[in-house]
Amino acid sequence: MKNHNDEMEKGIASYSLIAVLIVTLVVAIWKQEWIWVVGCFAGVFIGFIPSLLHRNIKITLPWPIELLIAAVCALNMGGVLLEAYYTIPGYHQFTQFLTSFLFAFLAFAVIYILDEYWDGLMMDKNAMAFVVVIGTMASCVILEFVKWIRLFGAKQESVEEVLLSLLIGTIGGIIMAFIGVTLIKKGEFDEMTEDLGKQFDSALKKHEKKKKQP
Repeated sequence: MKNHNDEMEKGIASYSLIAVLIVTLVVAIWKQEWIWVVGCFAGVFIGFIPSLLHRNIKITLPWPIELLIAAVCALNMGGVLLEAYYTIPGYHQFTQFLTSFLFAFLAFAVIYILDEYWDGLMMDKNAMAFVVVIGTMASCVILEFVKWIRLFGAKQESVEEVLLSLLIGTIGGIIMAFIGVTLIKKGEFDEMTEDLGKQFDSALKKHEKKKKQP
């Protein structure tokens, strides 16, 4: 029963990503936002790369991450293409928070998997949290620069708005780091990233085996 529920949750998350991609493509064509159109086609192409190469490359993300990615993409699509950033109070701040939370989630998962499966990294869970928070703060700075050149999101109109956006992003990173440490202590983070960790471990072993071959 548990496996059935897990498969259903993964299916919902995956279909959510596909639905967001399709809606974004339709709205982008309607609004004649060709950068977003190209981005949607790029997403589809990346999804078909394994088939084009005739290789069984399958990256299984934890379903909460897939669902969070779908939510962040949908919010940014609504903000840019439907101008929700300018018409809905607090929309930009909420999107910024979720985007930072997603980055912190992904960063924490990558660091944790490297710590568990790679001998080259040994890190305490509190140190992981610290690195994730600092990394999230740095990503917020980069994101603000990307917004400034109007490639993604809404450009901030004042220094105060930039500082508020950075603060919200930092808070998102801190909350995710705290949740990550709590999940590790409970053993739930290992279960959440198990599939992705096994895939990384398998790829690492294949790489080491090739290196040993003459």
